[in-house]
Amino acid sequence: MNLAISEVLDRVRALNRQQLLALDADDRAQIDSFLSYHRYSGEEKKCAERVASFDAGPLYWLTQFTQTENPQAEDQGLEFRAPFPRKSYFVPLFAEFLIRQNRVLFIPKSRTMMTSWAAIGFATWAAQFNREETIVQTMNEDKCVHLIDYVRQLWENQDEWLRVRHPLVRKSSFSIQWEGGGEVAAIPSGADKIRSFHPTTYILDEAAHIPEGEECLGAVRPSGARIICISTAAPGWFAEQCTL
Repeated sequence: MNLAISEVLDRVRALNRQQLLALDADDRAQIDSFLSYHRYSGEEKKCAERVASFDAGPLYWLTQFTQTENPQAEDQGLEFRAPFPRKSYFVPLFAEFLIRQNRVLFIPKSRTMMTSWAAIGFATWAAQFNREETIVQTMNEDKCVHLIDYVRQLWENQDEWLRVRHPLVRKSSFSIQWEGGGEVAAIPSGADKIRSFHPTTYILDEAAHIPEGEECLGAVRPSGARIICISTAAPGWFAEQCTL
């Protein structure tokens, strides 16, 4: 159907009730499919914008079109699934995430700030809408599985039309990969483990608590990746970088 959406709307509006009822199931399905495609295309374009805002870009997708899961929801009197929260500090945080220049971003955090969640949300958005590859390196394999489950939640709990438009080709405990490109994978600590990867973005989670954290960072710097180091407080190299 090689028609502009305005032409389709004009033709449908010109039909009277009898003509509409006379349409067979295939005709109605084609019209619905065409209109839905164009309606969703506008929303998808807004989701894919590289801006830090709740009105477009990754935060728009996270807060409007997908949900996170809270295993403690019953004890807290909350819903098990809920949209990503609209915290005001996420806007400047995501503005920093979006900068692609070769540099290192250090983010000290508390456990209630959802900073790791935000970084994984950004990585998932970048994979789905921009076909970027992110490697998350963290303390151990259990933590890897935990962080990749964040990616799984965001993909599975997004609106159905987005899952249809952005299907997966692989979903495992350590990696989720989209059809046509885009991936988020997690690896445990160790400088040698990151050397074989050349990701678009590299996230070092709980960097201050990884004994080889500084070596891991040194190993990934030559790749030219966007580097995001996140951690709760601990003395050592991460704290020193944050106080320079």
